[in-house]
Amino acid sequence: MRTNTLDWRHKAIATACLALCGAAWSAPFTPGNLVAYRVGTGTGALPVFLDEYRVDGTLVQSLPLSGGAAPLTASSKGSEGLLNRSDNGLCLVVPGYAVATGGTEPNGVTAAAAPRAVAVVGFDPDVKSLRPLGITAFSEDTIRSAASSDCGAVWASGKGKVAANNGVWHVAADGTGISQLNSSNVQGLAVAGGRLIAAINGGSLNQIGTNLPTTGIQTAQPLAGLTAATYRGIAFLQLDGGPALANTVYVADNDTGALRKFRLSMDGTSWQPAGSIAGLSKIHGLAAFDTGGGNVILMATDTTGRLYRAFDHGGYAGTLSGTAESIATPQGGVFYGVAWAPLETVPATVPAAPSNLVATPAGNRVTVAWDAVPGAAYYVMELSQDSFASVASTAVALGNSQALEGLQPGSYTLRVRAVNGLGGSTAAVSVPFMASAPPTASLPELTAFSGVVGDANDPLASAGIGFTVQDAGGAGGVQVTARSSNQAVVADAGLAASNQAGNAVLRITPTGVGYADITVTLTNAGGASVSRTIKYAASANTAANTSPRWLAGRSDASTAIVIDAATMLVGDDEAPAQDASGNALPAGNSFSAYGPAGGLPIKPLMLDRTALGLADAAACTGAGLTGLDSCKSDEEMDIEASFALGSRVYVAGSHSNNKSGKSRTDRWRLAAMDVTGSGASTALTASGYYRWLREDLRSWDAAAHDGLAANYLGLVASSDGGATKAPEAETMSGFSIEGMSTSPDDGAAWLGFRAPLVPAPGAPAATADDATGRTHALIVPVTNFAALPAADGGSKGSASMGPPIRLDLGGRGIREIRKNAAGEYLIIAGPSASATGTAPRNFQLYSWDGRVNGAGLALNLRPRAADLAAITVPNTACSAEGIGAMPASLDAGGSVDIISDCGDADFYGDGTVAKDLPHAAWKKARLDSLAVPALSTVALSAQAVDQTSAVVQATPGVGGSLRAVALPANAPVPSWEQVMAGLDAAGLPAPASNTVSTAANTAATLSFAGLDPAVSYHVHAVNLPASGTASAPAVLALSKPVPIGTQIGTGSHTASVRNGTGNVGADQWQFASNSAGFQPAPSQSPLPGNLRLPYGSLSFVLMGGTPGSTATLRMDLPEAAPSQATLWKYGPTAATPTAHWYELAPSAYRFAPDHRSVSFDIADGQTGDSDLTVNGVIVDPVAVAAPAALPSGATATPVPGLSTLAQALLALALGGMAALRRRRG
Repeated sequence: MRTNTLDWRHKAIATACLALCGAAWSAPFTPGNLVAYRVGTGTGALPVFLDEYRVDGTLVQSLPLSGGAAPLTASSKGSEGLLNRSDNGLCLVVPGYAVATGGTEPNGVTAAAAPRAVAVVGFDPDVKSLRPLGITAFSEDTIRSAASSDCGAVWASGKGKVAANNGVWHVAADGTGISQLNSSNVQGLAVAGGRLIAAINGGSLNQIGTNLPTTGIQTAQPLAGLTAATYRGIAFLQLDGGPALANTVYVADNDTGALRKFRLSMDGTSWQPAGSIAGLSKIHGLAAFDTGGGNVILMATDTTGRLYRAFDHGGYAGTLSGTAESIATPQGGVFYGVAWAPLETVPATVPAAPSNLVATPAGNRVTVAWDAVPGAAYYVMELSQDSFASVASTAVALGNSQALEGLQPGSYTLRVRAVNGLGGSTAAVSVPFMASAPPTASLPELTAFSGVVGDANDPLASAGIGFTVQDAGGAGGVQVTARSSNQAVVADAGLAASNQAGNAVLRITPTGVGYADITVTLTNAGGASVSRTIKYAASANTAANTSPRWLAGRSDASTAIVIDAATMLVGDDEAPAQDASGNALPAGNSFSAYGPAGGLPIKPLMLDRTALGLADAAACTGAGLTGLDSCKSDEEMDIEASFALGSRVYVAGSHSNNKSGKSRTDRWRLAAMDVTGSGASTALTASGYYRWLREDLRSWDAAAHDGLAANYLGLVASSDGGATKAPEAETMSGFSIEGMSTSPDDGAAWLGFRAPLVPAPGAPAATADDATGRTHALIVPVTNFAALPAADGGSKGSASMGPPIRLDLGGRGIREIRKNAAGEYLIIAGPSASATGTAPRNFQLYSWDGRVNGAGLALNLRPRAADLAAITVPNTACSAEGIGAMPASLDAGGSVDIISDCGDADFYGDGTVAKDLPHAAWKKARLDSLAVPALSTVALSAQAVDQTSAVVQATPGVGGSLRAVALPANAPVPSWEQVMAGLDAAGLPAPASNTVSTAANTAATLSFAGLDPAVSYHVHAVNLPASGTASAPAVLALSKPVPIGTQIGTGSHTASVRNGTGNVGADQWQFASNSAGFQPAPSQSPLPGNLRLPYGSLSFVLMGGTPGSTATLRMDLPEAAPSQATLWKYGPTAATPTAHWYELAPSAYRFAPDHRSVSFDIADGQTGDSDLTVNGVIVDPVAVAAPAALPSGATATPVPGLSTLAQALLALALGGMAALRRRRG
């Protein structure tokens, strides 16, 4: 296809902008440097920069292309930006879009709206032109690469919406001659030896037409022998020793991430593989340069956005091997392509060899110097230990001296070659030297660690990293030093290194968030040194007022098991992943043993995937599994729950789908493992697994069970695969087991579900994918769990389920459940969907004693005040998912260790969540020791108790609503919910008190009536504060009153009772056992005027007489009462119902002639009987009163009197005694 006409806009660009307008460049390009195509940040059309670098990775300048009147921009599609240097070396050809930054992504719109274009940039970047490619080329898709032979005509490659937009296009120097030459989807493009070479997507390299075609669809001829792949960057070289043409090609294999080399056969007919360098992530851009003597320097980019350097020492005949070293990261955005800087003129010759080469060794370090060579851009230094039969290492130097460090001991030859824009010097100068052995250390050559800014618990800042040092000259003489690559993260002053007789310690104290390479250098007395690199990352000390211990090496902690005081196993719910550091830690499908201080694991425990039946390619197609969607066995067990019984640990996968609702069979595991040892000797051995639990749960709920209709809980619909079946579904109908413990008798495994939430007992059944009525968390007991694990995964249908348990956790699911030695449970309740921090989508700790009522509802659940909010969303990006050490008594409270999954936390401020970090040691979960306050208490005391009634005083520690029930002494203890409802443990009505609103530490009165005289009772009281955390159980044994005789008191201070004249029955009045007796006088008289109580008071309860009859009492005094003495009582009267002091009529009492005693009559239910009820019970506080001034000669003897408390007790007794005779009648 040829286009001879341009619309007016494209013609204007082509003719008016032969010189691009924009900011002036800093300086011309420097020969020998390289240029990276950098794409900046933003949205829509993204800015493009040409970043000039020296070959050592030093940034020289950054040159914007996206400003001015004729901008060039890029899209976010990473297959673009494959710039090239022209075949004559004098310019760069740079592909992109001729639109301003912002707006819409340019690759998604038509070429008319966003013209695809190539910028031609010369040695002087101020002299450049823009070549638009018309309104057809690559329309609605991507321009990828550009190439030129001489900076005149330009060719570009890419992909369009249809074939007519695809392929390879040409544009002439004046902007005319736009023509399509190929209609395939084309990746990389190159001009080499007068030929146009294109990488057709999914194919190989192809020659397009003959020579350099400019018009018409051309034949694509594959280069024989090259394997098919997605080749992006392409670099041809003519190396010595091969055919006299471009005989070596390096390609960026984007499919495998390998930099590949092919050589042309000597007869020029086919290409042969000649090695590769692996390890890059989707390699993209590529540039190669012959530095002479068979050495090639290679530069590459990949999808990490970094710039890499490698060397090929093999020349034409040798094989490419080794690794690529990262030498630069972009200053914002990412790198796409890379090319060598354009030249002003091509040098006539390569530079001369350096002269006067001198090598000065010092241990395993050598300093090399030589005379500078005119015209040299840089120098290549090569080391060999076999007279250059092979090259041990290669380095570059920008000046005429360089220090090489870290050499292995032995004899070396070093040669240096100068390099200019044409190539490397034909000859090289060399010099021999010897290197001696450096110290050795147990610290790996490359390792990774992480710390926390300002954290007093950071083990690297306090204890440090310990390692051993050895040296032939004595370990104690080795000097250990450290320096940081990022002073803002870790200043050198924050590095404290020491060596005591070979035991070295490095303490790292960070000051900022981010990353730093810590270089640790060990130098012996002879000057030999060795360096170790620590990839260090520092996070912020998140969550104010918390003091976490960080469990490094893992971020997705999901469950924990305490082995002993020095060892805790922590499970990880992510899939296995490769670690990028030297101390590689396995991730996913694993437990890790941690010590009390946190830090890195003391022992990683990778689970045996074969023993767990993971990664079975046939798992999805075998018989027995139901409800599948997009099924896959991906090796991720998704460990979420565990418990230990003795030395055996049971571990459950989530049994869920993945987050997209796709079926993942490796999560459907219940495994048994045996633990041996502790600390660094901890071992975990698989002892079978069960793969059918999901199926058994589906079958169990699909049938009617435990009084519930088929599919009542909705487990079949919840566990189905499908787009709406994510475990964290907003409808709370997902499916995920995230907690597991044993029943109180250890007879069943209790599976705690994060999702689904299910209806409360008695509510209508759950509806699939519908949140309506889903209020309660679910526990399913598996009663034969110990028999299920088997080496082959067991047989479908083997699991036996008990009645389901439903828990009111405030609309939350179970994220962990753990039982202490006392049989008490702690539950981490959390949202079944994502967390927001607002109830019910927050985290809350609950305690429970395992009690369940007949309907399957959990009783005695209490929310606890442990501050989970401080360590979870929104205060952190972590989720509380595991419980470590917990209080011995949950009523008494104490400290609990909460383990949190922080896999979604951006610890280091670069937008990378923890689970995606390249180094396991940078990942971290948090362990927080949180206070669990003791339950509030209620103090109980009996105030008045008789055969059928009682009055109890209750004093709560906090304000709330107070109630109690009176139950037979041998009755089961009710839950707090039952007490507040006035029920016994069976849920039946019980004798209950009134409900009282209480204030903290203030007594309240609870009254009970209708008690059975033949039964001994216990009072069970509960105070429910506004927090909803019911008080600890309060129990009081009631002692019923019994007759104790007709006399109380001792010595001359006694009282006696006999039947009065009105008694016509056989019953005899007697004092009751709850009679208070004689009481001391108060310090201040409660009586009016100047009356006082010289002999105290008598408080008594009479029982046993005929209801309505009269009792006659005699009260003996320790001395003669004054003649003015009178008799007073305390209590209510018919005229004044509230308790008060009142004087009896003189006719109601009789002093003996000697005034040493007084007798009085009290009729049951009449004035003087404080309960004012005819009930066969007389309640009477009474006292002798006398004027404050005694008659002449009389003495006052301190006698116990009626205290304020005694008055209150007597008043409280009235209600309890009132029912005695009513009950008996």
